Amino acid sequence: MGSSRKRQTSTSSSSDSSSSSSDSPAPARSKQKRESSPPARNNRQQQRNNRQQQQQQSSPRRQSFNSSLNNSQNNNSPQPRNTSMKRKRRKEEREMETEDREKSDKKKKDKKDKDRKMKPDKNADKGEDGEGEKKDLSAPNYEKSGKLAEERNTYKGIVIKYAEPQEARIPKTKWRLYPFKGAETLPTMYIHRNSGYLIGRERKIVDIPADHPSCSSQHAVIQFRLVDHIRQDGSQTQKVKPYLMDLESTNGSFLNNVKIEARRYYELKERDIVKFGFSTREYVILHDKTDGVMDTES
Repeated sequence: MGSSRKRQTSTSSSSDSSSSSSDSPAPARSKQKRESSPPARNNRQQQRNNRQQQQQQSSPRRQSFNSSLNNSQNNNSPQPRNTSMKRKRRKEEREMETEDREKSDKKKKDKKDKDRKMKPDKNADKGEDGEGEKKDLSAPNYEKSGKLAEERNTYKGIVIKYAEPQEARIPKTKWRLYPFKGAETLPTMYIHRNSGYLIGRERKIVDIPADHPSCSSQHAVIQFRLVDHIRQDGSQTQKVKPYLMDLESTNGSFLNNVKIEARRYYELKERDIVKFGFSTREYVILHDKTDGVMDTES
């Protein structure tokens, strides 16, 4: 009994000693692992970083490739400021083009309206059968021949006081006006290209400007008309002749220094002198067949 107790105590002591010996160093090792693991990880990360830096420094080709790649990415990146400026510039150019187109169309339309309003309606005096009464064109006209309804006779917002008659024609004879201001000779005016010429201070609508303060905005008109003409042998024909009409101006128009009546046609003959208002300018009417006049304009 005593020996068995000794054996048990010895075995228990040995087991205790072995357990104590086996359990005692374990906590120390785990502590060492725990304490040593974070620096090891940091060292490995640092080694990896160092290795990458060495590779980058040792390979210049890789550096150039990376730099070129970065540059290409920067170049291909969108630039909203430049694109917005380009869009704005293109929009302004389109707006300018449309404005120019509208202005040119408006000028053409105004010109067409003016030509249409200055020319009379050929079918105005015709009846239902298309034939009208023949008028005696050589007889004096005491009516207000150029007067039209104001609501229909406007150009560029300005009421025109005159409209061409039905007998208006473009002359074949090359008539001219030679203006003189005292002893000074002014540029010649060729008036054979149209059938009528409006004279006055309103430069938007007149054909021959008269800028003197005594002249009216629509002062007078020179009109070419197809009228009956008697030849020297007594035969009768028709001929286009120039006429002057004062448009009820404030200070009147003068033919050979004689004031003419307003709203009446007065025939202009070769070497006649015309004046408007109190202006010192004198207009002498001649044509290409006048003695001493050279044909310099077709």
